[in-house]
Amino acid sequence: MNPSTVVQLGAKASIVLVFFAFPVSVALANVGLLLTLVFWLLGCIWGTSLRDVRQALANPLVPPALALFAWIVLATLWSPADGTQIGAALQKYSKFLMVPIFIGLLHDATTRLRCWQAFALAMLFTVTVTWLNVWFDFPWTRTHNQGFGQDHTVFKDYISQGIMVSFFTLMALHHALGAPRRSLALVAVCVAGLAACSVLFLSAGRTGYLALMLSLAVFVLVATAQRPVRLAMAVVAVVAVIAAVFTASTQLRVRTLQAWQEAQTSSLAAPVTSAGARVEMTRFALTQALEKPLLGHGTAAYPVLSPRHFTDPAWCSVVCVHPHNQFVFFLFEQGLVGLLLFLWLLAAIARQAWREPAPRRALMLGFLAVLVASNMTHSSFWLSTENHFFILLSVLLMAAVPARSRDALQPSHQPV
Repeated sequence: MNPSTVVQLGAKASIVLVFFAFPVSVALANVGLLLTLVFWLLGCIWGTSLRDVRQALANPLVPPALALFAWIVLATLWSPADGTQIGAALQKYSKFLMVPIFIGLLHDATTRLRCWQAFALAMLFTVTVTWLNVWFDFPWTRTHNQGFGQDHTVFKDYISQGIMVSFFTLMALHHALGAPRRSLALVAVCVAGLAACSVLFLSAGRTGYLALMLSLAVFVLVATAQRPVRLAMAVVAVVAVIAAVFTASTQLRVRTLQAWQEAQTSSLAAPVTSAGARVEMTRFALTQALEKPLLGHGTAAYPVLSPRHFTDPAWCSVVCVHPHNQFVFFLFEQGLVGLLLFLWLLAAIARQAWREPAPRRALMLGFLAVLVASNMTHSSFWLSTENHFFILLSVLLMAAVPARSRDALQPSHQPV
């Protein structure tokens, strides 16, 4: 086996490790990313890495990812933050720069399949332990709450786990649609049911509730859209399921009503609450964004400027780090230009989804629903685990697109 082949295998094995690691451990995921980058750089010696990147440049995900990162870098020129803060912000968004590298490594179906399997294995383990934690306490899990009606987060915070398990639910349903045998489809549906119930009944994350219900609605409606009778039945079923779950899940109902009350009574004079803090952060960020609507206040500006408004230490400890809304975050720091570049990234995924067969289209648009729900309530591309999840899954979903030209893309019929 020649050195070039060894390096390629090392890079692909490393990125498979990343897909298994990021739902479990940020440290292990970063090690995997470092190994991936090292093997990719070694591949540059033989030209294989550069060849793969040149092919990846035709992928519709690459131009908006690179343009967004370039604008984030450019926005440091008018930022009030110091070098350390700017460096930290650039590090958080650096995976946008690595999108063509990732796509180049995932151009073959076998590597993509291994990545899907690695992510599914990590999520299946997470869901299994979540359920076991109802009855058994594990010293290495994040929570130690036995019984129903409790939060049973395993590795990450409940927001991260909720959005990842929500997408894992869609993955299971997607496999059920394409299963060669009815028995395998039934197993996949059971896995999807257990995953969905773990979000709705065994988690305290309201972002997870929203992401799951929105993405399931999108998935079911898109998957049945070409058959009017099934579409009508799907609409009725989705409404019925949402109503039944809201009635059955005390935790979901209580947490949802609590969020509504907190949002209605939000005030800087009141104690800090989750929903109330989000209302005040959004209000502040949008008001400040109007001062510099086009270019924004600059990369890493939010944690510098927000303490001037949120002077109460109790409030500032919660709201002065990031605004818990990625759309507002980009608008505040990178202005309307940055927000439009971010929307271009999402539009590239949506546009390709409509070129795909119905099951894969449903999966891709369901993923976008998870992304939108999460980023409306959290700064997901700024936070490590969610950043890994959304960028790497975006790449994995889009890497199957044939690298011909941006104007002549064909639907990809590669397996998920």
